[in-house]
Amino acid sequence: MRLLIIRHADPEYHGDTLTAHGHLEAAALADRLASGVNQRVPTHLYTSPLGRARDTAAYTEKKLGMVAEVEEWTKELSEWGRIVKGSGRPGEGGLALWDTPGEFLRDFDPPLTHECQWTRFDDLGPARQNFDTLCAHSDAFLARHGFVREGGKYRVMRQRSEDQIAVFCHGGFGLAWLAHLLQMPLAMAFASFHLTPSSVTTVLFDQRSEDFATPRLIGLGDASHMYAAGLSTIDSKYEKPNPYNSEPRPSGVKGNFW
Repeated sequence: MRLLIIRHADPEYHGDTLTAHGHLEAAALADRLASGVNQRVPTHLYTSPLGRARDTAAYTEKKLGMVAEVEEWTKELSEWGRIVKGSGRPGEGGLALWDTPGEFLRDFDPPLTHECQWTRFDDLGPARQNFDTLCAHSDAFLARHGFVREGGKYRVMRQRSEDQIAVFCHGGFGLAWLAHLLQMPLAMAFASFHLTPSSVTTVLFDQRSEDFATPRLIGLGDASHMYAAGLSTIDSKYEKPNPYNSEPRPSGVKGNFW
C-alpha cells in the first residue's frame, strides 16, 4: 500500500480557498495523479474538511470521476497553539508551532527525543494531547485499510495491498502525521521537513514478511507536476523576501532558501 500525503495548493487563507496560482497547481496535480506516473492511480481519495484542501481535491475528483471522503481529523493544527511571533495567521506574518526555527529545535544537548520533547521544548508541551489524538485517529484510519499498528510496525490483516490512498490535507498536519508514521520526535519532523503547497509525500507500507509492514518514506514534498506544468513552487501571494537575503522564500519556510 502507498499513502499519498498531499498538501493543499497555494492557499487564500482569508476565504479558506485557493489563490489563482493555487488553482493552477491543483489542476497540474490532478493531471499527475490521473496519469499514474511512477505509481498507480489513487484507489481512494480523502480530504480534510477545510476549504483549501477540498478545493484542491476537487480537481482530482473531477479528473478521476471519484468523490473524496471527508476525514475530520486531517484538518490543520491551528488549534495546537502558536509561538508568539507576529499577530497574523501562519503564512501571514504569524509563526506557527510547526515553523519553529530549526536551529532552536536542534540546539538541545542531548537531542530531543519523543518523550523528553514535551517538557524540554515548552511550546510543544500543550500539544501533546492533540498529537496523541491525531495518532489514535491515524491508527483507526489505517486499520480500516487493513494495517493495524503494533508498536512501530503494522500487522497486515489482508493479502498484500495494492491500494493507493491519497489524502488532501495540510502542511503542519502532514508533518505531524509523518512523525507518527516514521516514529520520530514531532519536534524533529517540524525542524527537518517542508511540504510545498500541492506537493505529494509518498509513504510505502513496506511488507518484508507475511505478517508485518513498516512505513517507509520514499518521496517527500514532490512537486514535479508543477515543473511539468511550467509553474513556480514559490509563486505565492504569501511569499516575502527572506530577511537574510533578497530572494523570495516558498510559503511556509521561515528561513533561507536556495
